[in-house]
Amino acid sequence: MLGLKRNEVVLIDHQSEWEEKAAETINKLKEIFGDTAIDIQHIGSTAIHNIKAKPMLDIVLGVESFDMLDDILPKLAENGVYKSSTQPLPGIILCAIKANRESDIVLCNLHIVVTSSEQWNNHIVFRDYMNAFPQKAAAYEKLKIELAEKFSADRKAYCNGKNEFINTCISEARIYTEMKLKLDITAFEPITEGLSGDKKYYIEESGNGENRFLLRISDILKYKRKETIFKIMKKAADLGIPMCKPVDFGICNDGKSVYQLLTWCEGGNLEKVLTTFSESEQYKIGIKAGKILRKIHSIPAPLNLDDWYIRYFNQNDDRIKAYSGCGIRIDDSEKILQFIEDNKYLLHSRPQCFNHGDFHTGNLMVTNKGDVSVIDWEILDFDNYADPWNEFNRIGLSEIRPYFTTGLINRYFNGEPPIEFWRLLAFYLAAGSLMLLSWAYYSQQDELDFATRQVKNILAWYDNMQNIIPSWYIKNY
Repeated sequence: MLGLKRNEVVLIDHQSEWEEKAAETINKLKEIFGDTAIDIQHIGSTAIHNIKAKPMLDIVLGVESFDMLDDILPKLAENGVYKSSTQPLPGIILCAIKANRESDIVLCNLHIVVTSSEQWNNHIVFRDYMNAFPQKAAAYEKLKIELAEKFSADRKAYCNGKNEFINTCISEARIYTEMKLKLDITAFEPITEGLSGDKKYYIEESGNGENRFLLRISDILKYKRKETIFKIMKKAADLGIPMCKPVDFGICNDGKSVYQLLTWCEGGNLEKVLTTFSESEQYKIGIKAGKILRKIHSIPAPLNLDDWYIRYFNQNDDRIKAYSGCGIRIDDSEKILQFIEDNKYLLHSRPQCFNHGDFHTGNLMVTNKGDVSVIDWEILDFDNYADPWNEFNRIGLSEIRPYFTTGLINRYFNGEPPIEFWRLLAFYLAAGSLMLLSWAYYSQQDELDFATRQVKNILAWYDNMQNIIPSWYIKNY
């Protein structure tokens, strides 16, 4: 069965004869176009293995330039190829192959494009991507069936309904095609978790599953930043820190994007799975995290940095003061403000070293055996050189787990920490809570409830800033 009325939408099971008919059509087109046709390929759903499709072929014919078609286009009708009276898209000449001009049954859509064009590449990479990953083709088929049932007599609406899926897959396919030149890829899956704005993919190579990778794709405008992050990760990896190790870095997507290829970290996200461990296991995981953090902080800072007090308040003074100008008031928050003012002197002459920048449970992975690794080195706060104790300012951004956090702190200090640490930690957490609230008020209103809770948590943990050791810390554990 081949042929469909112009506005009709009917899907049938994949037919083996479609490839045969496509080959016959391509040979016919080669005779018509001669050397003007640089390449001719079978595309569309009938070229995707084992999925339902409309019984109508799609063929893409590539030329060097449309100017070369001046002598050919007038003769197409003689061979059953009829140029569409409407050309809805730029950069393409759309034709229908059918029994005669008057017929309402289209056997094949012919897309004439320039071979170096985006249209040519999109058709080819989408087809090849669907055929490389049957599960994606199955998802495409499912969508097609749903749309066909809804728009059986409206092909335009049917096609529009597929656009988002197709465009997403084309974007993935372009990246996949480039990475396939570097890796023997058997799995390529998008990752939707995370807040960075990067596109992320899980990649697996052929073999026994040992070679697995994380691919991060960013806008080319972030090239310098991403290059810096990649170099930072190399420094950390060279210390033997368990982490997503940097493998490769470069430009992709026709110069529009920059990529980082990293090894895959095993396990589950600690923020999500920590409570599945017993309290003693949580403490041991905290011990491992504290050991990792201590090793990260062994990377020295450059010698020419300004005093930490100057660097911290150059960046954060206005952010802290912004709280007083926002429209939110929390009972006893003035005690936080006073605590910050009374203790800001503590930042003078503080040592500085390399910081991960976002060290918390959401950026740690843990295996069933309790092995811990670090992910997401994307924060470039203070160029990643700061007071090492400032690194603890992420405590509380997710729910406090006392046994884990106690283990983290105790292992970092090889015992209970000095009193100076507690006072500085209280300062960093207090100042951070006000900065979080003002940021939410002015920039991210949907985070206001979370930010408000954080300020209230600080007041609760520190008994309205009367105690400098937080209530969640487990002494003498």
